[in-house]
Amino acid sequence: MASESDGGFESRVVFPGPAGTFFLGSGRRSLFHEQVSGTCLALSPGMRPQFDREKHHGADSVERVKEAWRRFWHPPEESMIQSGGAGEVAIGWTRLLTTLALLAVAVAGYAQAPDTLEARVYLAAALTAVPVSMLVFLIVRRAAFRWWIGFATSVLDVSLVSAVLAVFLFIGSPHAAINNLVVFPVYFLALGATSMRPDHRACAVTGAVALAEYTLIVAVAAVGWDLNSLAYQPFAHGGFSTGTQLERMLVLVAMTVISTMVNLRMRKPHILSAADSLTGLMNRRTFEERWEGEVARARRYGRPISIAAIDIDYFKQFNDNYGHVVGDLALRSVARVIRSRVRAQDFVARLGGEEFVVALPETACASALAMAEQLRTAVAESSVQLPGSRAPVGVTVSVGVASWPEHGEEISRLLERADDRLYEAKLAGRDQVKGPVASPASLPMEVSL
Repeated sequence: MASESDGGFESRVVFPGPAGTFFLGSGRRSLFHEQVSGTCLALSPGMRPQFDREKHHGADSVERVKEAWRRFWHPPEESMIQSGGAGEVAIGWTRLLTTLALLAVAVAGYAQAPDTLEARVYLAAALTAVPVSMLVFLIVRRAAFRWWIGFATSVLDVSLVSAVLAVFLFIGSPHAAINNLVVFPVYFLALGATSMRPDHRACAVTGAVALAEYTLIVAVAAVGWDLNSLAYQPFAHGGFSTGTQLERMLVLVAMTVISTMVNLRMRKPHILSAADSLTGLMNRRTFEERWEGEVARARRYGRPISIAAIDIDYFKQFNDNYGHVVGDLALRSVARVIRSRVRAQDFVARLGGEEFVVALPETACASALAMAEQLRTAVAESSVQLPGSRAPVGVTVSVGVASWPEHGEEISRLLERADDRLYEAKLAGRDQVKGPVASPASLPMEVSL
């Protein structure tokens, strides 16, 4: 139906089609045509068919899912590293004590029935797990924490459980592999422990590995043996039931989801208390806690550690010229550049205002100076994108370097010495790095960040 008014058409279109009836609304002239299922429709400006809006909504939903997926796999905030190292040590203790308890149970079982094959398998598994747990504990206690450590130890835990079940397949006892009420519940201990790590990705990956390994064990048993044959009577471990195995797999999935959700819920208050709200870097308290751990490790193993104090040049004038909103953009930009250029073992904090600090474990003063110079250059080569169509602007930083233990034992003293060098860089004209005098021969030719 169409009516003419003021020299123009006002159209109202109802289109019955195979997917239903679409009411396309009304509008003024400047008509255009759209072909739909072989029928030409006259539509006014601003009108779109309902199914186009649904298609657009569907595309938005797909993008939201993709974005949520990307956010899920994004590494945790840097402020979580300190709790990550402490959590990994706590998990190491728990793993060691658990394997010692399992060894005691296995020894008791073997003493009661030394001739049974299962008792021997349990004893051998426990005797293997205890030294492995001890070795892992020593490694995580000594090494600086890295995110991959949580993944590796989590996967190791569930793989040890799967290995014990696989042994029963190897020795020709498939029912003990797929219906083992002693070994299978240890999966839940391993999955529960992942929630203690400040990385939800480890929970998800560990659960996926456990599910894949157990599914493979069940598949091999089902294909390799006639599990319900009367030859296995009286079925000491029970027969084979597809429904029962699916239920166990669903329980593994549910435990993975629960561990992941608990981990995510626990992270939120920690991030609020440990991270700088503007840049996402560590705050001063978290930095000092992490520093104490690194110094203790450096003292124990005789390794150097350095610190770089970084301050944005002329930041007050920058704020006066461009406003505090742009000043916040500059702080985020500098933080992003620093974080992208440091090594995995280094950690960065915002001390307040325009001042940042970078800790450089296992780095002597000469190497720290070269690394600080690379950071200064990276910031100078970057730019801050201003709101609107204004051209981007750049900022520079001055850096002061100090090293443990020659420039101080306590973090307060070391920061004071680094600040002294930072002040020297400011007096010398800014956009410079200052530190202890080092001979050219002692400076590294190239430092990888």
